[in-house]
Amino acid sequence: MSRSTLAFLLKTLVSLGILSFLLYRMDMAQLLRVLSSVRLSYVVVALAGYVLGQILCSIRWSLLARPLGFKNPVRDFAVFYFIGMFFNLFAPSTVGGDVGRVFYLARGGNKTAGQAVKESTISALISVLADRIIGFAVLAWIGAAALALFPAYPIPSIVRYLTYGLALAFLGGWMLLPLIGWFLERKEIFGGRNLRTQLDNYWKDRRIVVATIVLSLVAHTIQIWMQILLGRAVNIEIPWSYSFIIYPLIGTFSALPVSLNGIGLREGGYLFLLRLIDVSSEKAIAFSLLWFLIVALDSLIGGIVFIVRKSPRPSAIASDIIKDRSG
Repeated sequence: MSRSTLAFLLKTLVSLGILSFLLYRMDMAQLLRVLSSVRLSYVVVALAGYVLGQILCSIRWSLLARPLGFKNPVRDFAVFYFIGMFFNLFAPSTVGGDVGRVFYLARGGNKTAGQAVKESTISALISVLADRIIGFAVLAWIGAAALALFPAYPIPSIVRYLTYGLALAFLGGWMLLPLIGWFLERKEIFGGRNLRTQLDNYWKDRRIVVATIVLSLVAHTIQIWMQILLGRAVNIEIPWSYSFIIYPLIGTFSALPVSLNGIGLREGGYLFLLRLIDVSSEKAIAFSLLWFLIVALDSLIGGIVFIVRKSPRPSAIASDIIKDRSG
């Protein structure tokens, strides 16, 4: 059995184990009653908000790819982004979607003439990593700021300190970016000097970084607003100030690579945090299931695009990228 297969099985067991434990403690009859009384109008609006947020994220990605030579219209980035979301739905982690985005941008990107596929793949990878890091960094900063501004909520101290530490780590990483570029050049990682030059593009052009941070703030604020909408869908009034706490915490810690695409961790996180404001367990789980439904429906939009484009299979994409990196 390969290491990747074993990791997939272990993550599946973790997700199933957590879900089984949570559902075993539920009053299933009450959970079904809550789900049957869901107000669908709020779910529809939340879905529209989620799609809008993903479009903003694709614009953010396009801004990060421009300094690396990619001249595609924003429409292409949106298409690649939604296909990546579709991969995320079935991949063992969100890395699956990132692999797809790297593939499509490297192969379908309007890159500067004369550049090799391998170099284009490295540039695409850097843009996707930068997009992912900035998104998570802003999410951690929102969570840390909300915890500091609204200390009355009974969030455990360890969660507070971990969030503060993560936010500081992202800030420190940005300050050390020139040193990181120098280290990568010395070690000749991913092309060394070329990689450092590409990282310097972000360090020197602060306007791009500021613009992507603003877009991240808007996109995350939309998804925070969705917490309020989905709460009302199951007859929960979540305070807006608490929404600025629960969404960043769930989004950050469910990304830990110990479960199948965050399944189980996300549901357990919502149960834990919503119970702190006296929401019943059944409503908390119903809330988390609605959130997963929103993400799944959004990902299926990418599936439709994937089929219409007659795109290659995810396994072929991953194999192709591995060949490029080893070639």
